[in-house]
Amino acid sequence: MIFVNQLYIYPIKSMQGIQLTKANTVDGGFEHDRILMLSEPDGTFITARQHPELLKIKTSIVKNEVHISLSPTEIIIFNLDEFSLNYEPTEIWGNHFTSLIAPIRINQFFSQILHKDVQLRWVGQQLTRRTKRYPDIPVSFADGYPYLLLNKASFDYLQQQCPEKLDIRLFRGNIIIQGALPFAEDGWKTIKIGNVIFDIVKPCSRCVITTMNIKSAIFLADNEPIKTLRYFRADKQGEIDFGMNMIARNHGTISVHDKIEVLERQPAKNYIKTFPPEIKTEAKVCTINFENQIIKANNKQTILEQLEQHKIALPYSCRAGICGRCLVELKQGEVEALTQAAIRRNNKILACSCVPKGDITIKLLKK
Repeated sequence: MIFVNQLYIYPIKSMQGIQLTKANTVDGGFEHDRILMLSEPDGTFITARQHPELLKIKTSIVKNEVHISLSPTEIIIFNLDEFSLNYEPTEIWGNHFTSLIAPIRINQFFSQILHKDVQLRWVGQQLTRRTKRYPDIPVSFADGYPYLLLNKASFDYLQQQCPEKLDIRLFRGNIIIQGALPFAEDGWKTIKIGNVIFDIVKPCSRCVITTMNIKSAIFLADNEPIKTLRYFRADKQGEIDFGMNMIARNHGTISVHDKIEVLERQPAKNYIKTFPPEIKTEAKVCTINFENQIIKANNKQTILEQLEQHKIALPYSCRAGICGRCLVELKQGEVEALTQAAIRRNNKILACSCVPKGDITIKLLKK
């Protein structure tokens, strides 16, 4: 029997989640899930991608009262009724909508933590944001869709392949199921949990957040588990998937141990299988010339990882060859692409998804 194993909500985007025994589906997702979010003063969203320390902040919420704690001495309590009454422009991944801004004392609390001016925002009682593909479906501050389903068997398979010890909470799912075969969820289209019917919209593309230890906010070694997922969960465009985004057709309550019924199936997405060979070879020593700074390198790690090890920072967001922020110009030498999208026109390459074959020279792109 396939059943619900765990349920989670994340009241503030990118901060610690809360494990539940039952959860109510409401407009936008589970009740209280990702209803709050940090933003730049202009409304642009802020996440643990840029500020990993957010993962260590604990949250709890009862009715309209929110408790935030970074440590036993760094605590703030506030009520949602304290937020402004004026809806202000807000943006997540190019999706524009409006939200309400917290009072000064709350914004100052988070600004001190991040050492920059930020605002805490609330979706409000009336959600103005809609999913891109489903204009009638409201969504809170989640990246794209109201619900994320994870299969425990799929996670266990990943753990068997991955050399790093993983925590399923890395993937920030709402509904974790058990009893299905690994990646059986790839072929599901519509499921029923309790009295709630969910439509599976698309696989969830993964990013750098999955490579962070949720307790220490320190990156796991060797860009895991993205590196391992790339071997068997990357599509032709280089996107790396794990978990399924969902929308709900109706409101209701689902609980741990609820049975999951598959109502409709669909063809599974095709992934490129590129597992590395079992024979291990020693790394070849080479150099990376970055803006006339020469560093010792090898032909086993990505350019981005090796620059970071020498305290050289490049802009990035996903670390999976999706966002394109780490694009540089290859002036000399050859690289091996880990995804099809890693090598672009005019000698442009993604530092997160290219490995040097030998000595290379790279430069930042002119703005």
